[in-house]
Amino acid sequence: MSPLSESYGIVPGFAIFLLLLVIALAIFANRLYNLYRYLRMGKPDQRLGNLDKRLWTTLWRVLPQICTLREVSPKDRAGLGHFFIFWGFIFFSVSYLFLVADAIKEESAAFILGDGIARGFYTVLEVLGLLVMLAILIAIFRRYVLKPKRLSQTADAAYILSFIFLLMATNFLMEGFRRSMGETILISTPVAGALAQGFSGVAEGTNRILYQVFWWLHIGLLLGFLAYIPHSKHLHILVSPFNIFFRSQRPKGALSPVNLEGAETFGVPKLQDFTWKQLMDLYSCTECGRCQENCPAYLSGKVLSPKKIIVDMKEHLITHGADLLAKAPEGESKLPALIGEVVAEQAIWDCTTCRACQERCPVFIEHIDKIVDMRRNLVLEQSRFPETTGTILKCLEARGHTCRGTTLARTDWFKGQEVKPLAENKEVDLLYWVGCTASLEERNTKVAVAFARILKAAGINFGVLGTEETCCGEPARRIGNEYLFQMLAQQNIETLKRYGVKKIVTTCPHCFNTIKNEYPQFGGEFEVVHHSQYIAELLRQNKLGELKEMKKIAAYHDSCYLGRHNDIYEAPRKVLSHVPGLAVREVAASRTRGLCCGGGGGHFWIEETGGKKISDMRLEQLLETKPELITANCPYCIQMFEDAVKSKGKEESLKVLDLAEVVASLLKK
Repeated sequence: MSPLSESYGIVPGFAIFLLLLVIALAIFANRLYNLYRYLRMGKPDQRLGNLDKRLWTTLWRVLPQICTLREVSPKDRAGLGHFFIFWGFIFFSVSYLFLVADAIKEESAAFILGDGIARGFYTVLEVLGLLVMLAILIAIFRRYVLKPKRLSQTADAAYILSFIFLLMATNFLMEGFRRSMGETILISTPVAGALAQGFSGVAEGTNRILYQVFWWLHIGLLLGFLAYIPHSKHLHILVSPFNIFFRSQRPKGALSPVNLEGAETFGVPKLQDFTWKQLMDLYSCTECGRCQENCPAYLSGKVLSPKKIIVDMKEHLITHGADLLAKAPEGESKLPALIGEVVAEQAIWDCTTCRACQERCPVFIEHIDKIVDMRRNLVLEQSRFPETTGTILKCLEARGHTCRGTTLARTDWFKGQEVKPLAENKEVDLLYWVGCTASLEERNTKVAVAFARILKAAGINFGVLGTEETCCGEPARRIGNEYLFQMLAQQNIETLKRYGVKKIVTTCPHCFNTIKNEYPQFGGEFEVVHHSQYIAELLRQNKLGELKEMKKIAAYHDSCYLGRHNDIYEAPRKVLSHVPGLAVREVAASRTRGLCCGGGGGHFWIEETGGKKISDMRLEQLLETKPELITANCPYCIQMFEDAVKSKGKEESLKVLDLAEVVASLLKK
């Protein structure tokens, strides 16, 4: 007989259950309502396009738990445990409907589903219950004995793990005592049946009492868990599916634009200046630490921890949400400042915008936009930025490039190369966007020369902008000067449209990403390819003929802005696979897990402070393959690695070359 059908004194069991349920739901709903009110403080953000795509991706990420299973490795099976806990939660949620329905009709599951299906359901439920208990024990061991750095040792985590374990344990005990009471049980399952055998010696009256005790204990834990979830870090259970649904559908490499004419503030000085989706990110954080575990700044010992930024902003929002809602200036002045107190200013500048954090985040939290938004405020409103950053911004403003102190002009690299600017020859099939470093930095002009040689060898009719080319604006945007970026972008778009340019090739992934993914925000729609893609296609079509042999061992480095920001991993490898004799050894940390060179996000010009140099860390990873040659596809990476190679005194035995330099040196034409 269901405890809901019995009376305790003059109070019906169902009345007690309803009272507890109403209390739990009231606590649950009140918390969610306040969290929703805090969310609505955020700025508007249109996130409702492509509903079918959004829904499909959400179901695909959530139901099979793709977001956690992809992290499963021989060293870390936490994702597998999360998979069992998630599906245990789903099955147990359904079972509770039957638990309540038992008050109306005993064995309601068998009545509704049929005996066979119900028996199968409860058998799966038991298996999942055991797996969940095992997963919880392993999680406790990992978190409190092994203590991986990415996991915080909080009381909250201990409460949640205890709740879940006790829910499973009381469920088994409840079912075991129920099946040992001597009643006719339609559904027999292995674990409950075994426990019933063990409890067979218990007196019938005692058996019934213990069944009811564990039934109410189980229900009490369940309702307590329900009330506690929105107050805990497991708030992500409720919010993360929505966060995945409302994920950004901009190109991965594109930052959000700023309406410079209509903006009340530039960037984000206060939490409520973020969009509602950026605030939803904070609620969605699972605190798994995967972002931190893959962040090059954090790994090199710098102040930045992407996990800490999100968790600290979440705590600030929840703790001071009511004060922020009051919108009283005198009240706001007493709150901790977002920049400097909630988020360390140095952490904001440590970010290389490499996207490793977002690539590993299971719930689509957008760390980079938040960091750049805070940089925008520091640069455009507070004029606070690293000294070297200010120098580069001044150079960009005054000269249209980032190469401070250079004596080269944009046309020097192609003198004597039979390369013509569009002003002299508009009838071209392809524009080579050279970029600042390849035209004005002595080391990288060799890349421009090599690529031009490849294009000529293939018979490609191409041109350059020459003196009419100015910086694409990428460094200004990542540093936080959105005004300067938009000025440069609009100038370049106007130039490209004036010449009727349709197809552009770049040797710089940063220029590639900006022109391809960000210029469309301002009306600049062009076909853009990276030179690794273009060379791979030329080799596939045999337009370069047979290459000479290169008997060397090479390590290839995935640049962040070609790889994680644009998902281009195969083209560079195809180029290297066409080189006779070249043995390319894959680095352990490669593709989506490749470590940044340290040059992105303006750090090509910002001096690193604190910890180890990121470029030295990455070079050490590359050296594990015992290479004679390091190949890359980005001018920032090449320069960073050459400096790192020199610091290790290996410049005589280890060369760093761009893919274009490798191929051009092997041309027979």
